[in-house]
Amino acid sequence: MADAACRYRAGLQHWHPLLRSTELGRQPIRRQLCGEAIVLFRTASGQPVALQEVCPHRRMSLAAGQVRGEQLVCAYHGWRFDAAGQVSCPLMPAAELQQPAFQLREAHGLLWLRQPQPGETVTPALPHWACRDLEPAGVTFHTVPAPLELTLDNFTETEHTTTIHQVFGFRSPAEVELRLELEPAATKVWNSGPQKPFPRLFDAFIDIRPRDRFANDWVTTFEPPLTVYEQIWRRGDQLRRFRLRVVMFFLPISDTSTQLTTLLYMPRVLPGPLHRWFAAPIARWITAYELNLDVKALAQLADLNPQLSAKTLGPFDKVLLENRRRIQALYLKH
Repeated sequence: MADAACRYRAGLQHWHPLLRSTELGRQPIRRQLCGEAIVLFRTASGQPVALQEVCPHRRMSLAAGQVRGEQLVCAYHGWRFDAAGQVSCPLMPAAELQQPAFQLREAHGLLWLRQPQPGETVTPALPHWACRDLEPAGVTFHTVPAPLELTLDNFTETEHTTTIHQVFGFRSPAEVELRLELEPAATKVWNSGPQKPFPRLFDAFIDIRPRDRFANDWVTTFEPPLTVYEQIWRRGDQLRRFRLRVVMFFLPISDTSTQLTTLLYMPRVLPGPLHRWFAAPIARWITAYELNLDVKALAQLADLNPQLSAKTLGPFDKVLLENRRRIQALYLKH
């Protein structure tokens, strides 16, 4: 059932990378976004379709139905739904019913979903980011048992990396140089400090050494919430060969859960197919491992209230208040 009270429902107007394109076939699947229950499927011609999940007849989940040709057939009474949401009723051929439908696009190996708005004449473009000389290294998905604001808090502050992370983090918060820049629709953060010690097994694969300096800079925008990280390591003036661009989307599933869709980019560090067979999977595994540590930490939160108290905020937390102002203005239900 759709959660009409979900505080993030206004976010449905933005494009969200919900799942891999290869995950969607003719078998209907269910997803939730901004409190809305959605059924997705491909028609016989391969067209991806997303509709409101609940059948308007007797409340059956359309995810229990079957695709026949270019329509989805409800498992309960055989009502049929086409890609535009037009409903065909076996015993009421004159009925003119319309099931709410969502827009879908395929890009970057992902299916992107949004809800068209009343009176809309122009569909917004998909989010974009620069790749330059970097190559895709994979996509990961994580479900975080915390609301959007608290999830974004975790990924847009630096202090916790010294305690939670094992590979990508700083040795001590006191040694980190921090700079924050605010723009009307974005927050920009620059962090730089000594890399924390990590298992030496990794340095054989990712070319990072003890006493390297780690820089983790990012830009966060909010339509939808998206943070693009640039992670590099230096020894003096020498830039290490290994670096990462991490493109992370924050998708509110409900008031208390958030999906992370993360695209990873890196330079080619090994020749020929060795990069694809070894370097990219290792980088993807390490990144997923670090993200799992974040998810485990957020699962231990004792209070999911997204409100902040200015009295408890330190120098690494100023960006959190700015993020909330932008989410309030651009994303929440008014």
